[in-house]
Amino acid sequence: MRRTLRAKLWKMCVGAICAGTLTGAITGCGAKETQKEEKVEVSMLDFFIPGEGVTKAMKPQIDRFLEEHPNVTLDQESVSNSDLATKVQTLAAGDELPDVFMIKGQMAETFVENGKMHSLDEMLNADTQWKENFKDGVFSNFEVGGSIYAVPFQVTNTCVFYNTEIFSRAGIESFPETWTELEDAVEKLKAIDVIPIVLGNKERWNAESVIMSTLGNRCTGDEWYQGIRDRSGSSFTDPEFVDSLRALSDLAALGAFNEDVNSIDGAQQRQMYMNGKAAITIDGSWAIANFDENCPEEVRDVTEIAALPMVDGGKGNPAAITGGAGWAIAVNANISEEKLPVVAELLRAMTGPEYGTAAIEEGTLSAVKPGTEVTIDKPIAAKFDAFAKDRPFIPVYDHQLSSGVIDVMQGGLQELLIGRVTPEELAERIQSEYENN
Repeated sequence: MRRTLRAKLWKMCVGAICAGTLTGAITGCGAKETQKEEKVEVSMLDFFIPGEGVTKAMKPQIDRFLEEHPNVTLDQESVSNSDLATKVQTLAAGDELPDVFMIKGQMAETFVENGKMHSLDEMLNADTQWKENFKDGVFSNFEVGGSIYAVPFQVTNTCVFYNTEIFSRAGIESFPETWTELEDAVEKLKAIDVIPIVLGNKERWNAESVIMSTLGNRCTGDEWYQGIRDRSGSSFTDPEFVDSLRALSDLAALGAFNEDVNSIDGAQQRQMYMNGKAAITIDGSWAIANFDENCPEEVRDVTEIAALPMVDGGKGNPAAITGGAGWAIAVNANISEEKLPVVAELLRAMTGPEYGTAAIEEGTLSAVKPGTEVTIDKPIAAKFDAFAKDRPFIPVYDHQLSSGVIDVMQGGLQELLIGRVTPEELAERIQSEYENN
């Protein structure tokens, strides 16, 4: 009995030792499995507010990542687009940036110079399939010194949405192709007591980003803008840029915009158009999902899309629309080595082909190619897809120009829209900031 008991105990001990050794071997060979079981908390700051088109496409990707990584906790803070730039810069100044954060193209160089962003070259080069699925040119705003510091997820465009039924009532047969024709249309629309163009410029960026980036190019063309970018002789006081400010000023002086233009925001702007109170709204591709989901059928069905008209004598391409990856997802330069592989997987999930497919379905232009061929069944999204196909893209000012120049331009445009500054005075202000920057 005693010998049998000893034999049983010996077998149990040997079994336990072997099991422990095997477990150790498995853990050693499968470090990734161990990593998945370790608790990791990742902080992220973004503008993925519920209800927005890009959020509807992005949220399922983040949710799926968290389901597949139950060990990961995502401490996510989402703020409005207009508040995000200020918040990111404030956190950077206090060295309190989260692990993952969104950054605007105009901030990238300064953030890299100040050691705030982690180079993503290694993680992108380690997965060439992921890297090659990004569309051509989308990294341009986030490359510094030959390295990529942020991964873009959307390409934004701006265009004109207009109500053909209101146009018909005003005796306007088609959307104007020139600025003079647009001014004539404004007079006809005022005559039937509707707001010709509704604009919500309370957040200041709307007039600059949505209108002036296109209107400026209509007058200046590409060469002038490149001269501003590389400081090779172009000036904001050049006649062609002043002409673009004058075109907007003249339109405002005609009474083209709503009286509360600087008191309402983009969401209120869209609501007024959807309520049939305005004939035209100039907005971005980010508004498409909102129109498809919330626009009354009687307005949605008569909504068409056009490009901003050409200014007489302008040097730009009348078919071009603004486009580019204005925001991208960056990683804190001080992120821990333990978190880095998890963050790499999160970024892949957020900018993979599945997101590309979901974005197109929601009417959002993606910076990545879709995983499958997509049939767009939402009416405004389908119209926009047909409108934007094969059009040349021109830069958005606030994607590339310095924050100081943009601040002066945006504040000045608020004054220009209500006649408190002349085009020449505003051009001088912008040029002064440009020279001092």
